[in-house]
Amino acid sequence: MFQLVVQILGIVAPAAILASIGIIWTKSGREFPVPFVSAIVTSIGLPALLFHTLATSTVDISALGNMVLATFVVLCVFTVVAVLYLKQANKDWRLCVAHVTGNTGNLGLPVCYFAYGDEGIAYAMAFFAVQCLLLFSVGEAVLSGNRSVKPALTSPILHAVWLGMLVRYMEWPMPQFLMDTASLLGQMVIPFMLITLGVSLAGMSVRGLPSTVFWSLIRTCSAIVIGFAIAGLLGLEGVARGVLIIETAVPVAVFNFLIAVKHNRDSTEVSGLILVTHLAAIVYLPILLGVLLA
Repeated sequence: MFQLVVQILGIVAPAAILASIGIIWTKSGREFPVPFVSAIVTSIGLPALLFHTLATSTVDISALGNMVLATFVVLCVFTVVAVLYLKQANKDWRLCVAHVTGNTGNLGLPVCYFAYGDEGIAYAMAFFAVQCLLLFSVGEAVLSGNRSVKPALTSPILHAVWLGMLVRYMEWPMPQFLMDTASLLGQMVIPFMLITLGVSLAGMSVRGLPSTVFWSLIRTCSAIVIGFAIAGLLGLEGVARGVLIIETAVPVAVFNFLIAVKHNRDSTEVSGLILVTHLAAIVYLPILLGVLLA
């Protein structure tokens, strides 16, 4: 048991330390260019990491395909569940985007990597890629009322995914300098994502705390139940099962706050969900990891 506790702390601690750097940096009054860093990470670093990880992964291509399918199922089921309970409470059903979109990048990727190594991050990248494509296409369309598919078709993330999968499937040899460049660019993603997460959380406030805690509890419990249920339904085992459950259960993504502000949705409620679910994750993520790694 002691070794398990040490292992879990070792998984969570690096992510917590890097996020704390962002919080301390902001509280000290220093500037942090979140839009610039986010643009660099999502437009360059993340596509490079996706391409390199998928192209060089030793995970069977059919297994990655199964993870993509499982991710679609999870997100579809979670969306239906979120819409139902939000409508039942007479709340804006479009906020389902925030409930469904977890922090699979800033937090999910490093946790899956520290828990399961290279195999874990390959599965996690597949989950994250699908969620990103849906968030910045269908998600934004739901929040804005714009049904255009242009954002999805022009996304560097989309092209990084299909190129990486194609190189992996065809087993094409790539120039070493190109792969080294992609690897180097990709290495900035996890540290910058976690520091940016800390910066974003440091600047948020919560109004109506009891209501926020209630909806955060509903959201987190729903996510965990759906993760276990879909993993069991699709027969996932081992690392794939663990990654699917972790990525489904991670707290609400910080991206949701930026998108809510952009489309004039209830950003106060969204920021509350982000803050409370991340604070709760300090407790429930180690417990969840203990169950999965036991």
